[in-house]
Amino acid sequence: MPTPYTPWDWPLAAAPLTSYRLRGPYGWIMIGAACHADAMREAARSTRDPKPENLEVWGGTHYVAAKG
Repeated sequence: MPTPYTPWDWPLAAAPLTSYRLRGPYGWIMIGAACHADAMREAARSTRDPKPENLEVWGGTHYVAAKG
């Protein structure tokens, strides 16, 4: 891990969930979800208007844009 440790750059979800993050108005919203749709439902609990284009999924070494 790099120094300083930035938790929004690493996966935080426990198995069997997948790590997602969504750029909100005040920073990253970290999400553990089963699929993209589930991640958007969870994001809606933390921000008023989550946008799918702001959703990223953990790709194994870094976060990538969530497609589909």
